Amino acid sequence: MERFDDIVTDRRLRRDELLAHVERLRGDERYLGHYRAMTTSGSSGRKGLFVYDEAGWAWVGGLFLYFGTIAGTRPRLPRLRMAILGGASPAHMSRRGGLTLDVGMHRILSLPVTLPVPELVAALNRFRPDYMNVYPSMGVLLAEEQNAGRLWLALEGMSTSSELRTPEMTARIAEAFRVAPFDLYATTEGLWGSDCEHHDGLHLYEDGVIVENVDADGEPVPDGEPGARLLVTNLYNRVQPLIRLEIPDAVTLTSEPCRCGRTLRRIARIDGRTDDVMWLRGVAVHPMQFSVVARDRDVVEFQVVQSGAGVVVFVVAAGEAPGLEERVRAALTERLAALGVRDAGIEVRRRDALERAASGKLQLVIADRGVVV
Repeated sequence: MERFDDIVTDRRLRRDELLAHVERLRGDERYLGHYRAMTTSGSSGRKGLFVYDEAGWAWVGGLFLYFGTIAGTRPRLPRLRMAILGGASPAHMSRRGGLTLDVGMHRILSLPVTLPVPELVAALNRFRPDYMNVYPSMGVLLAEEQNAGRLWLALEGMSTSSELRTPEMTARIAEAFRVAPFDLYATTEGLWGSDCEHHDGLHLYEDGVIVENVDADGEPVPDGEPGARLLVTNLYNRVQPLIRLEIPDAVTLTSEPCRCGRTLRRIARIDGRTDDVMWLRGVAVHPMQFSVVARDRDVVEFQVVQSGAGVVVFVVAAGEAPGLEERVRAALTERLAALGVRDAGIEVRRRDALERAASGKLQLVIADRGVVV
């Protein structure tokens, strides 16, 4: 980002002016009448600015539509009612993509996930969507609203994006809405993927990108083995060339054929962001390992924060949930012990709600930070 002005191929583009333009966005305004600028949420600690020209954005629109063919949202009559609960900022990819698609193919309701849950519930009940895309953490909260009878959705399909989705989250969402949610992996940098109707790993949309899975030293990792980060070369963004750009996602790729017949490589497993790996007593603990907390039916959502050699687990409970703290502590103690972490200090605290980033995302694991009591 420090060399943004030197990287872009149109010398009229300047980082500070684009950032000011992004701050003023209210709709689908284009910079210089031609460029769409977006920012990442900064959840990794490094906020990014990305700009696409018309040709590059046409690729992005194609990626949205390709996912629609997989997820069952092809245009139809009567028009599909689609609710998109995305980033808080109009500059987020989900919001800009929703505006691009809102050309009459579907009836679209676009909402920021930072709205209070009762407001989201009321808006969704009024709109009555056939299909919904949402962050996984918000999907779990809405699942609780559905189970409690305050939300009345009869969905034909659903997808989640932008956050790590654990198996426990998937089960909660599927049980409440009676659909198997698709998982959309979409980065502003250009790498996209999704699961198919078999929900057995995420197919990478490799038509317009080169993807390399590497270890901590930057060496290639064979398919079937976990990597430390991905290197992405975007072949369709000609205005901001991105060559071997690092995305700190720890994944395992596979080239094994899928039952659906698609030949795209798949992400067989996502362990989370490398930035979120927590080191406890010399053992690396990936974010996905903490999903054991969500197995307790009384846990609506949770967040794990490192505190020295131990962790503090903040939980939002469903009702009074007697004995919840002891159950969560026991389950996490057992999981950490299986990974080789002995005598980890585990504290469990209840919260009425968990604080989200300005983007609306919930960071599942926060490593190497002090805890404010």
